[in-house]
Amino acid sequence: MDAGNRKLNRSHAGGPSKGAVLFVMLLAAVMILAIAAFRVAADSGKPQSSYGKVTPAPTPSYGAVSREGERITAILERVDAETKTIQIYSVDEKEVLWLTYTSATNIVDKYGKAIVAGQLSPGDILTVEYEREGNSARFVAISEEIWEHPYQTGLTVSDEREMVTVGERNFMYSDALHVYNGTNEEELSYILGQDSVTLRGIGSEVYVIIVERGHGYLSLKEGQDYVGGSILVNNQYVTQITKDMLLTLKEGKCEVTVENDGLKATLETTIMRDQTTVLDLTEYVRVPDPVGQVTFRIQPAGALLFINDQNTYYGEPVELDYGVYSIRVESGGYVSYSGTLRVDSAAPEFAVSLPEAPVEDTGLSDGSGGSSMDGSGTGADSNNPSGSGSSLIGGDSPDNSSEGTGNADGSYRTDDEHYIIIYSDDEVEVYLDGDYMGVTEEGKAEFEKFIGTFELELVRGEETKSYVIQVDDDGEDFIFRRYFED
Repeated sequence: MDAGNRKLNRSHAGGPSKGAVLFVMLLAAVMILAIAAFRVAADSGKPQSSYGKVTPAPTPSYGAVSREGERITAILERVDAETKTIQIYSVDEKEVLWLTYTSATNIVDKYGKAIVAGQLSPGDILTVEYEREGNSARFVAISEEIWEHPYQTGLTVSDEREMVTVGERNFMYSDALHVYNGTNEEELSYILGQDSVTLRGIGSEVYVIIVERGHGYLSLKEGQDYVGGSILVNNQYVTQITKDMLLTLKEGKCEVTVENDGLKATLETTIMRDQTTVLDLTEYVRVPDPVGQVTFRIQPAGALLFINDQNTYYGEPVELDYGVYSIRVESGGYVSYSGTLRVDSAAPEFAVSLPEAPVEDTGLSDGSGGSSMDGSGTGADSNNPSGSGSSLIGGDSPDNSSEGTGNADGSYRTDDEHYIIIYSDDEVEVYLDGDYMGVTEEGKAEFEKFIGTFELELVRGEETKSYVIQVDDDGEDFIFRRYFED
């Protein structure tokens, strides 16, 4: 064999083949992979070190439903920090619940920021998770679903449709609706159109209405001079003023103007919520004219007093404005008085004493001479009929003489249109020139008016009073007053 062939044969006989090398390489790769897998498996079973690693804090499950508790929408009614309880009204269950809370209770606002229970307010709409067993709150949040319309006015209510309207917005309401006036709950009817309110709700339903600015009341003191006039608040007409008026106004400071018949007053005041503010107009009323309480002391008793030709009762003080008055005092059997009365003090007293009328000779044989049989004459001078302390001026004594007492045939002349009227005690017999004329009933006797001078006798039992009276043809009733008790 030549040399080339031997070299070739030696190489085949003495070294590994190409296939053997590939097989060894593949086997090595499999072993490496197997070792790596074994180490990974071994490492996974060992505890891992936390050194240098940050474990993120758990995120609060806002709004999440716990499998172990209840999740409801509720209206907060009250927070009691001492007992650590919250009183809520469950919108879902239509009932009031009392839940306890602890430091572990997660309480957040509508943005998920942690707050304390004391930061919650009555009227907040909440999402609450609690455990029924033990009624303990686990999670309390101001609901993120609520809408709010603050400081609205002009609210109207439709009871039939259970709907409230503000502007162009309509909202339904139910028994869950809570109305708050400060910390007090009110009926929906408490709210007036002028009140400013905040509305809160979810969807199309309003759950809470809070009165932000309510109303109060206004009354007037010493406002009698303004009755029938007008009242303006902040220069806007409100209403006509009536007696004992009670006006409803928006709370807050305001300017009130009242005016009537030339009187006007403008005052600033403050209307307090649910309270009555009294506006005192004492300094702004019409100043009355000065008035005197005049006491009259007139003799004889029962005489008539005419002030400015008006028959006036003077058994008690007579109220007269300051000024000058014409007066007349008359009584049967006495000379009348006419004069002037000046009232210029608060409580004046005036005395008038009428003299007895002169008696003509009538042929009477009793020798009385026309004097009063009961001694009631005062003896006052006919030229000075007023007593001391009187403010009577310019008095006179008219002539009451008659032109004749009878007709040509001897009969008395009469005035068929008028009467003689006698006032005295009950059941007093009345005689005129000895003729019986009747008896007083209920203190009065009335009979035909005879013209002339007569002797009048009043008889009660064994007691008799006699007078001479002059009845003139003056076109008026003749009135005579005498009482046995005088």
